[in-house]
Amino acid sequence: MVRRICIYCQTWESGGIEAFIYNILTHMEISGLEIDIVVEVQKESVFTNRLKARGIRFRELSGSHRRPTENYRRFAKLMGEQRYDVLHLNVFQALQLSYLHLAKKLGIPVRIAHSHNTMLRRSKTRVLKMGIHKIARMLFAGDATEFWACSQDAADFLFPAQLIGKRGCRVVPNGIALQRFQFNAAERLAVRKRLHLENAFVVGNVGRLCQQKNQKFLLEVFGQVHAAESTARLLLVGEGEMLTELQKEAARLSLDDVVIFYGTSTRVEELLWAMDVFVFPSIFEGLGIVAIEAQAAGLPTICSDRVPQEAFASRLAKRLPLLERAGQWAQTILNEKGNRGAGEEIEQLSQRGFEIADVGRSVEMIYRTGPTGRQIER
Repeated sequence: MVRRICIYCQTWESGGIEAFIYNILTHMEISGLEIDIVVEVQKESVFTNRLKARGIRFRELSGSHRRPTENYRRFAKLMGEQRYDVLHLNVFQALQLSYLHLAKKLGIPVRIAHSHNTMLRRSKTRVLKMGIHKIARMLFAGDATEFWACSQDAADFLFPAQLIGKRGCRVVPNGIALQRFQFNAAERLAVRKRLHLENAFVVGNVGRLCQQKNQKFLLEVFGQVHAAESTARLLLVGEGEMLTELQKEAARLSLDDVVIFYGTSTRVEELLWAMDVFVFPSIFEGLGIVAIEAQAAGLPTICSDRVPQEAFASRLAKRLPLLERAGQWAQTILNEKGNRGAGEEIEQLSQRGFEIADVGRSVEMIYRTGPTGRQIER
């Protein structure tokens, strides 16, 4: 019997939630599953074409986050027509949990609420949004049949403590294909040559160019790194709304000749191999999957203290307080020069549950049979 699966995320582009969905769907057996990815807004993404090639459909609701009533109405119509067996709701704030209530009313038997974040970004309306978030999680979280989260911090952010205490929460690692990231010395040399970085000390970051990822602070830190090490170069991989602002900041700091704004890539592992130190000064993270990828690639990985403990999965990961001065961050980066991993990191990460093949099989089993292992019944 065919199982109909609805995977929801608010926006489809090239971010962390999309990477998680892409990874599990390309590392599970999908025969007998009809899978729709439902989003409020669909943008260009490095993940879309391969998923479409696997027969996975994309369905956009209103095309705007500013039309909640229309999005709700369209989602209700879609769920009524498709009669999904599973709703897998991938969210970063609680208002989106209202879709669980809708799914429950429509008789969708497996309703997974999956938390991917630990905080809302700073904005003029943040206090109001946090108030709405707290109310929504009390109203709607109980309509889930399963609580999932990428870290314990993410679980605590989205789900009321009393519900977690009664029903538990499954921490689902944001897995990756670990062997894909195994360090390749020859490819490192080739990429560094292509980017004219043959003799450089390369500091790197991968992520959306946005306030949450804190690349502006990283530019300040890198300025001090470059002052102490003239061969230093900063490789920023990603796109986002702060690109122009960050380019202007690099110019203001007289760093525009030594900072590379690379854009997005479908071969992130090759860029990680080209780096010498990975720096991840995020203001908040649900997990921070790129920190796991960096460790798998053998990179010394320096994270802020706002990154959840689960991301510190090997000896290569170090934590620094975000409030620590830029000079201390710079010195820590410089101290890691030449400290690339010896190759044992892949096994360490596998033991921590980050092998995507294992994660994909686990998710697939729940899609097919529900969390109890029984056949899904309406």
